[in-house]
Amino acid sequence: MPDLPERADIDQLRRRARELLRAAVAGEPEALARLSAVSGHPTLAAAQLAIAREHGFRSWPALRAEAASRRQSGESYAPAEASRPETPDSTTGRRTFSGAEAIEVAEGELHPRLLVVGQEGAFLEASLVAAEAIADPIEGTRHPRFRLPELSDVTIADDQGLTSAVRSGSGHCIQPGPDQRLRWEVTCELDPVPDGDSHWLDVRGRDTSVTRLLPADRAPVRVGGLSPVAASPAEQELRDLAWWILLGYLTTGTQDSRDLKRRCRSVLERTAELRENGLADDAVPVSNQLTHLCTSIIRRRQPTGLPPGWHSVLNAADRADGPKVHVDVDTVLPSVDGTAVRLNTLASWPDSWDLYFQATPGWWIYSADRQHKRDAMLVFAEDDLGGLYISNFGGSSGRPGYEEVKLTLRPRLAAGASRLTLTFAGETQQVTAEISLAP
Repeated sequence: MPDLPERADIDQLRRRARELLRAAVAGEPEALARLSAVSGHPTLAAAQLAIAREHGFRSWPALRAEAASRRQSGESYAPAEASRPETPDSTTGRRTFSGAEAIEVAEGELHPRLLVVGQEGAFLEASLVAAEAIADPIEGTRHPRFRLPELSDVTIADDQGLTSAVRSGSGHCIQPGPDQRLRWEVTCELDPVPDGDSHWLDVRGRDTSVTRLLPADRAPVRVGGLSPVAASPAEQELRDLAWWILLGYLTTGTQDSRDLKRRCRSVLERTAELRENGLADDAVPVSNQLTHLCTSIIRRRQPTGLPPGWHSVLNAADRADGPKVHVDVDTVLPSVDGTAVRLNTLASWPDSWDLYFQATPGWWIYSADRQHKRDAMLVFAEDDLGGLYISNFGGSSGRPGYEEVKLTLRPRLAAGASRLTLTFAGETQQVTAEISLAP
């Protein structure tokens, strides 16, 4: 297995892939053998994958990203290059695809949401509606559990002729809908990894059922400078409590919820405790607003005197479904309290929207005994219409040196919003990133 040169040239690697493809098409036995090791079709994507595997990389995007990283590191000593903005060749090589319609598969109806191609491989996020009403749960379990669908008949084909199989990786079962059919949220790995430079990817299911995924556009991002967190510890705690209430409201979709009312009573007790101990003296406005919010929910009254962003959350149920927005935002943020974030993708759905990013060295801050953990930062967003969006952890996966993180933000994205400002706030520092959603 040949080592990748320290100053690997991505253009040279592309030429080698094209030369390998030409040799295979010409019928040269060695070239045919190299391509057949990764694919049954002599395509450019297969040749690139063969080159990547021969250098010890799982995919062509992983090889390309490593080559770009080494080249960037080798050039970082040059003063003229120090302030050079990022170019596509200096990014992670990660690309995402979306926009597909539902297709029929053996297990039911598959709704592809997002396909990610990156250094660590490729995965498909999708929801699956079971073909029939509730099936029998796994035997011998105390609580009802259901087998994760295999999706054995689903394949992904790129525009270069490379076909990838879908391997069920992880997922969770959602409560059945009115039709008593189970809903699954699944994340599946792809093998081999499609080419991230593809113009489209087709998802194929049962018989002739097929739908097409298209690559995301690149959204312009403006990153603000690192700044101190201005709020006092009491203000931060009260704000977090307010958002805990608002998130509970978004989850239940109604004020008439026992769990939500329990949250409110707990928050009112904590607010009174802070006041009695003189800890909320510098946070009187937030304290009063939080009291108004909780009292209105407990007594089922229309809240008044709240910040516009809080009202936007409470009124979000009156909105139409959120717009379909899917953009890649490969942008590095300044390190906040020792945690660096690289934004990857923003994708909006009818009821919420997701933010994907990488956190270095990781996303969790552990207690001294490692029995407890918390998010490295609080993340929230505001749009240019005055709307507030609150994040909830949506999953993560550890990688060597960093962590892949997904946050789900609610409420649904406002249809008229053209700009989002994300805030990543640690204990002492914070940074903002403004993402343009306008075409």
